[in-house]
Amino acid sequence: MEERNLVIVLSDIHMGTNAPTVWYRKEIHEKYVVSVLNYIIDLAESIEEVVLLGDIFEFWSYPPEQLPPSIDDIIRTHPNILGKEGKLREALSALKGRMVFIPGDHDMNVTKADLDKLRTNDGYVMKYHYGVYVPIYDTHMQFMHGHECTAVNAPYFISHISPLPLGYFVTRAMAYKIHKDLMTTPNKSISDLNEYSSYSYNDFLPKLPFFYENFDNKYNTVCSFIDALINVTGMPGNLPIQINRFITVTLDEVKTIYQNKGILGHQIELSNILDDYNSMYVADSFLKKCCKESINIVVMGHTHAPMIYNNDYKHINTGYMCPPVSKLRFHPVTFGVFEILQRKFELIRVTGDKYIQITPLHRKNESNNIMKFKKKENNVEMKESILPPQKILTFGWSVFDASLEFWQTMQSGVVSKARELGINLLLNDEKSNSIEMVTGSIDMITQGIDALIIAPYNPELMPVVVENAQKYNIPVVAIDTGTGGANVAAFIVSDNFGGGVLAGEYALDLIEEYKLVSKNFAIIKVQQTAKYALLRGEGFEGVLTQAGYDLVAEVTANSIEEEAYVEMKKILLDYKDDLAVVFSENGTMALGAARAIVEAGKKGQILLIGFDAGPSILEAIKRGDMQGTIAQQPFRMGELGVEIAHTILLGEPVTFDDWQTKQILMEVFLVNEKGEFSRDVK
Repeated sequence: MEERNLVIVLSDIHMGTNAPTVWYRKEIHEKYVVSVLNYIIDLAESIEEVVLLGDIFEFWSYPPEQLPPSIDDIIRTHPNILGKEGKLREALSALKGRMVFIPGDHDMNVTKADLDKLRTNDGYVMKYHYGVYVPIYDTHMQFMHGHECTAVNAPYFISHISPLPLGYFVTRAMAYKIHKDLMTTPNKSISDLNEYSSYSYNDFLPKLPFFYENFDNKYNTVCSFIDALINVTGMPGNLPIQINRFITVTLDEVKTIYQNKGILGHQIELSNILDDYNSMYVADSFLKKCCKESINIVVMGHTHAPMIYNNDYKHINTGYMCPPVSKLRFHPVTFGVFEILQRKFELIRVTGDKYIQITPLHRKNESNNIMKFKKKENNVEMKESILPPQKILTFGWSVFDASLEFWQTMQSGVVSKARELGINLLLNDEKSNSIEMVTGSIDMITQGIDALIIAPYNPELMPVVVENAQKYNIPVVAIDTGTGGANVAAFIVSDNFGGGVLAGEYALDLIEEYKLVSKNFAIIKVQQTAKYALLRGEGFEGVLTQAGYDLVAEVTANSIEEEAYVEMKKILLDYKDDLAVVFSENGTMALGAARAIVEAGKKGQILLIGFDAGPSILEAIKRGDMQGTIAQQPFRMGELGVEIAHTILLGEPVTFDDWQTKQILMEVFLVNEKGEFSRDVK
């Protein structure tokens, strides 16, 4: 008989009913699950065990008024997978019962009795294991879904709706919002909506400026959190949520049920909620525990982010099997394969009947890693403990131009977050110069920095910078202007196209308000190398031209105020009396254009909308020289650059909006002529 050397790990399939708010869509995802189960059946004699690592079933993602399904409902919905002749039972039979089920958060209510309903015709039933699972074939390895270590999704056992956690209500409320969105698009499901990620908590937290702005330590964190949930989703606080046939709960009641209670009854703090979102629990709870217990391979699901981090230990996340159809290219169906004798773990991407290995991420093996140790002090042997990072990290920060307000604000964010995390900084001012950008960055790299954060003046030269950084295994995080196609570790950028669209919609409202008759508009563009900033003009132009307006002038001012002033004066020579609005692709150029318009006596007669919201821009709006702008978040972008670089060095997962380009999108806001900030025109 062939030696059984393989362990197959599947997680986060999320099979529920056919409700349109459920991520797993039979018509999209079933073929991938069948393909993986066929893989298991073919290799059954070589497989020691199949681990179903949580959230195999979906009991959460339903609108409040809908009764969540039973396991029988889900089995009936998916006969090809779960039915008597379904592939899961065929695999269980081929394995002769060597399959273990570990509940996740979305299927934490599944019981042994439920698994008995999936019994094979020849009598095999999968094993049930709750919580951390250490297999007998490798006692230095553990499996765990991962939600147990979070403040918001950990089981909550001291209420009448136990074990449902606070995160359950995030999912139900998000389902309320999604259901409303889908009412305008018949025959569509959540998987067709680009704005959702298949992980409701990730969809929810980025929309929470209301929470952060209104958070008050005197006002309970849970109450603030639920108020924010109501604000984001539009779900009434008094709307009953069907828990089962006998129990309903409202969001207003949730505030009381979960008052100040977190894991094991501990108080929930604001930092816990943010740590959950940033996946900080991985290092904070899991890896310390692993070191203490001599565990050196940790396998999880939950985050939907397939990753392997190699160091003195391995931390693996198996990803998920229900990516949105709109994101399937960048968020693949994945599962894990572990070779017992070699202690080798691989992640496999499923594309139809093909399987492609995903390359693991390697972490630098330095003295700042978490480690287990024993030492003697005063001839007394100390107990094993976990050391905090011993090495003081040094990051390089290369900024586009430190003399300009936008970049000054971003630099303040970088410096602030580095100081908070105890990280040293080396600074390079590119001074809007390609040579300064490249030589300054390479100089910092050769000085031995641990990570490089860069806002490049000329993104087309980023491959040169990244190639040099890779020689020293230094991650590069790019911010705002672009990557030039370089293989950066992360790219933080504003939603530029969306901001342009927002500016265009606002311009149409202003034109109507000001009763302007001209059908002409102009755009002042940034330099051609700033391809992401150029998306702003594309978004603006699309809205205006679709509304019947003509683009009569499109000039480039290279992000320089004086050039914008000169170009605007040229435009006014031809269109002084027949121009409705001018859009500037950044704030610096908007100030130059504003000077020209004011000098021509056309203040308030030719509208001017910019992009950026530094002090000078806001002052110009206050004077009436500009009628509005799109606000980015440069300070937060700078902070996030440091956070992401730090996260990567710690070997923790990073969530991207676009996995192919490593892109992280930042929300933008409209600043109207009154200086008021909002997310939309109305």
